[in-house]
Amino acid sequence: MNNLVILQKPAHPRHRTASLVLCIVIINCMLSALTGCNSKKLALSSPISVTDYKLNTYVQIDSYTNVNKNVLSDALGLCDYYEHIFSRTLETSELYKVNTQQTTAISDELYELIELGLYYSQLSYGAFDITIGSVSRLWDFNTDTPDVPDSSAIADALAYVDYTKVSLSTDNDGTHHISIPDGYCLDLGAIAKGYIADKIKAYLIDNGVERAIINLGGNVLCIGQKRNGSDFNIAVKKPFTETGEYMEVLHINDYSVVSSGTYERYFYSDDCTFYHHILNPATGYPYDNNLCDVTIISSESTVGDCLSTTCFVLGLDDGMKLINSLEGIEAVFMTNDGSKYYSDNAKAYIN
Repeated sequence: MNNLVILQKPAHPRHRTASLVLCIVIINCMLSALTGCNSKKLALSSPISVTDYKLNTYVQIDSYTNVNKNVLSDALGLCDYYEHIFSRTLETSELYKVNTQQTTAISDELYELIELGLYYSQLSYGAFDITIGSVSRLWDFNTDTPDVPDSSAIADALAYVDYTKVSLSTDNDGTHHISIPDGYCLDLGAIAKGYIADKIKAYLIDNGVERAIINLGGNVLCIGQKRNGSDFNIAVKKPFTETGEYMEVLHINDYSVVSSGTYERYFYSDDCTFYHHILNPATGYPYDNNLCDVTIISSESTVGDCLSTTCFVLGLDDGMKLINSLEGIEAVFMTNDGSKYYSDNAKAYIN
């Protein structure tokens, strides 16, 4: 018996939030009760599920371990907790207070994510830059009537994009601090969901969940594998298709699948020019590098989130070179003409 779980939201005529339809989780599960003296949890053939709209996307947790549903609800609630730390737009969030110079002392979580963001900004030589917030706040891909910002506003905002101007420090008592020039704006939206997915996974494991699928609007993270030792099947929807066609079906156990692409959030202007949400820190406009998707396979969703964006902005050649230099991480790149390119060992996850 196959259980097909699809997270999908009707698209607006002019733009789509395709992170809501990015990954279709296909779970071929004939999971029955676990046996043996080392098994304390019951494996289920149908999942216990919770879902909600959080982090501007649909979030779902499917547990194939028989646990109290409150455990899953509490795990889902972690999205709200971290949004109040990482949100660029929420005025009560910690990051908003950093961006508006209300504080320089920051939490362990914010310090950790900014440190990661700075690392990947450096790794990409600034092609990915977490100080893009001064520009990204000019673009609104979530409104029903998106439009292209004024060119002079973009030019002015670019003066405040430079990750090298951000520094972190820690006092002897363990208090973390950030130094960021006035007018700069950090945007962690490209990497925060992966971090949150990893935290949800850790919480579920701590509370007895042995088999589960976490889907944060396309950031898919698996806990464990099927009872018979086989993998979960994660189908990545082919960009810009409405027919349910898959770009790839990946076989994963205890791993993460994260995609970044031009189809996640986009719109067409009145003159039919295509604009997507992955912005070039050098120009303030969307990247135009012939890529429409980068999908990363990794053990940690945080790493997958960081690398999917980093590799997208680096482009096919440099992005692939980076992936092939990293151990235990694979990728599938898709170009605008539908061609697919695989890292050295990516096909090991594909039938």
